[in-house]
Amino acid sequence: MGYTMGEKLANISLDMKIVKMLCKVNEYKGEQIIYKKQPKSVISTITDNAIINFVYDTCSDNFFSERERLVKLINNEITPQTRQDIDVVEFRDVVKTVNSAYEDIKICSKTILELHGYLHRYSLVRGGRYRNEDISLFNLDNTEVNVENSIEKNIENDIENLCSTYYKLIESDEIQDLIIISAFIMDIILISPFKEDNIKMAKILTLLLLNKSGYEVGRFTSLGEFYEDENISFFRNLFIKNKDFDIYSYNMNKWLEYFLSFILAAFEQLSEEMNLVGIKKETKTRRIEKVINSTLGYFTKDDIRNQCPDIPEPTINRVFNNLRKSGKIEVVAKGRSAKWKKK
Repeated sequence: MGYTMGEKLANISLDMKIVKMLCKVNEYKGEQIIYKKQPKSVISTITDNAIINFVYDTCSDNFFSERERLVKLINNEITPQTRQDIDVVEFRDVVKTVNSAYEDIKICSKTILELHGYLHRYSLVRGGRYRNEDISLFNLDNTEVNVENSIEKNIENDIENLCSTYYKLIESDEIQDLIIISAFIMDIILISPFKEDNIKMAKILTLLLLNKSGYEVGRFTSLGEFYEDENISFFRNLFIKNKDFDIYSYNMNKWLEYFLSFILAAFEQLSEEMNLVGIKKETKTRRIEKVINSTLGYFTKDDIRNQCPDIPEPTINRVFNNLRKSGKIEVVAKGRSAKWKKK
């Protein structure tokens, strides 16, 4: 099967923009030693908050006005009462497991099934088994990307081959780890091995693979905004080729840019939180806040893009989400051109 981890990855030609992003991420990776040298109490607070925000960013659809209650669920201060509550606890437990035991977790079909089963251990939905029916990856404007391999055994073989190729590429040390990881996650999304929660599994596996390769940003800040519904149009455009969807034809550089932009945004946020940014250097968060504070009436994300063209989309989305969560701004008109206002 010709997924990304095959010939497409071996023959990839990287755009210079991707090369620069890889270099920047690795610069941040080198700063991780500073995080780990912080007092234990500081590290404990940061890692606990990272889990809370990761779970909130992933499971908050039913908790927009109840962040305090969600935090209590995550901290075991209250007992789960609803299916949504149980989803939060299940996802929290998997994230904690990945962050604490990633060095000993083997990347294989059995592990992926176990993680999915752990994600459903309290639910009526049977987790830990591959789907045995066709599904569609995306359905926008009545256009679908169909996943053809509907037989459970075929999916198991695909996953085993994917994991085997991952280890071969990592051990050969001929391709940068971040490229291998991004390709692995792209293939997981393409295969969509489960009937449900494929995006949650993509997030969990992203955290796991990054940790295993020494990119521990997900242990210190949230990666929960990866692969969210608001980015579905990106996936749709990624697979378009001459107005036809082809599961094997997509722009790998475009996917890498998307993937790396989120890693960079996470490292930038962590750097700001740890006060590692130079005193004289104004942070991207501060620049966005200044644009918002200088705006009268309504504003949009386009206002930020126009005035700060160097700030990547994930960073803009993160700052807006953080300002919304802290009650500083609110959305007044949703959609592609959503309007916001200050509270």
